[in-house]
Amino acid sequence: MKKIYIFLFVLCAVGLTAQERYLEAQFGVEVTKDAIYGSNISILTGVPGAIDLLYDIYTPIGDTETARPVMLVAHTGSFLPPLFNGGITGARSDSTTVTLCRELASRGYVAIAYTYRQGWLPTSDDQNVRTATLLQAAYRGIQDTRSCIRHLRKTVAEDGNPLGIDPDKIGIVGVGTGAYLSWGIGSLYEYEELLVEKFINTETGLSYIDTLALGNVFATTTTPLCLANSVGYSSDVDFAFGMGGACGELTWIDGEEQEPAFAGVHCTQDIFAPYGNGPVIVPTTMEFVVNVSGNRTAVEYATGLGNNDVLNDPDSYLAFEEIVEEQKVTNVEPALSAPITMGTDHFYGFDLPNPQGSPWSWWDLATLELVVAGTNAQLGTMFDAALLHGSGLLTNPDMSAEKGHAYVDTIVGFLAPRACLALGLNCALPVDVVEIDAETIGLEVYPNPIDNQFTIRTEEASIEKVYLFSVEGRLVQARTDLKGTSVIINRNSLEAGMYIAQITTDKGVISKEVIFK
Repeated sequence: MKKIYIFLFVLCAVGLTAQERYLEAQFGVEVTKDAIYGSNISILTGVPGAIDLLYDIYTPIGDTETARPVMLVAHTGSFLPPLFNGGITGARSDSTTVTLCRELASRGYVAIAYTYRQGWLPTSDDQNVRTATLLQAAYRGIQDTRSCIRHLRKTVAEDGNPLGIDPDKIGIVGVGTGAYLSWGIGSLYEYEELLVEKFINTETGLSYIDTLALGNVFATTTTPLCLANSVGYSSDVDFAFGMGGACGELTWIDGEEQEPAFAGVHCTQDIFAPYGNGPVIVPTTMEFVVNVSGNRTAVEYATGLGNNDVLNDPDSYLAFEEIVEEQKVTNVEPALSAPITMGTDHFYGFDLPNPQGSPWSWWDLATLELVVAGTNAQLGTMFDAALLHGSGLLTNPDMSAEKGHAYVDTIVGFLAPRACLALGLNCALPVDVVEIDAETIGLEVYPNPIDNQFTIRTEEASIEKVYLFSVEGRLVQARTDLKGTSVIINRNSLEAGMYIAQITTDKGVISKEVIFK
């Protein structure tokens, strides 16, 4: 926990000159649940059948922007539903997924938490069956993610853009298992890429992925186990971020123009997905399934191929950059992987004691008990809430909502400036803030207290921006189109009380208290 608060302090220390859209929270959030983005064939119950594919929509309240960027959030779960996967998480209602969506929407994004098909055979004694069914599950998840992206673009082209999105600015964050999808949609484009050794059945010599049955990598063909959805629209994204999880095959990344920029975070001692290169171990059985490349290795590989050139803005100070530089010279030996330098550009490693891999996850025992009781009553299962809770604590021993929120806040702070660059959002990215004294530039703010308006005047500096904050830190007024030594700020409808005026000039930044009568 100590490191989390150090990181959060660094974010505050470098400081943003004001609450910048896409970088800092400034909106309330509205949620629309259970929208349908398509349908496809599920094998979860053992008998293939079509199911609706659902998503929840998180939008900023009071936002007048009508062409907002989109960020999909793919939940974790080992491609099995909660409880059945041996754990507590695994749905778009997971605390981490919900909090990520709220954080993103509060910054001006439309955030999408979506369902993807689940189901495979982790308990099989046959290695080929375990590997085949897991890879097929990941393949279906990649298809569904792309179907969701196409659906969003379709709503703009055919439905009058009801979500108020920009179809050319879409990114994705994958949490745990969801990271396999964020890496997959950003790198897997051709069937031939599935013909590497790990995807070949050792008994038959055939690929585990039969597109005649499962459909193509985009889910734009109808086959016995695939329904085409929103055909005719692009499923590309410009930014893909992984929180744990891994890239299914490193050679999928080849630096082509259609591939996105990649970034991510990972825990050094994650026992379920490798920090560098190594095996996938699923919580259900703790058995080996397939070798993959964790975020640390995959991000560096993508950077080397040029995918992340767009993130290397020399004029911006990207949060954590100094700490990441320190990580580059720290060798660690992650669980189940060879020793590796801890850090690399656009990646951050959380060096936590074994076996923590998802410190951003949390749950409530009382709620879990209700969920377990309802599931047992409905399905005749015999899940034990106490056992599931205890099992979860083995890999997250100091789990709490406070801890989870701290990690999510830290990760969003790392993600946000990179998403701004990758999606071309023209953010005023974090820079080193120069605090100056009012006397240095002859600053005056008058009258104060204020009836209806006040004047800000300087003698030796050009005023560029003025932000008014409530004492709680909420942005209540912004003027960003300024240039000159004097500006008049109107009260508008602000209530009586004290506010903080943050004044940005070409010489530096000054904060002044102002009081409206």
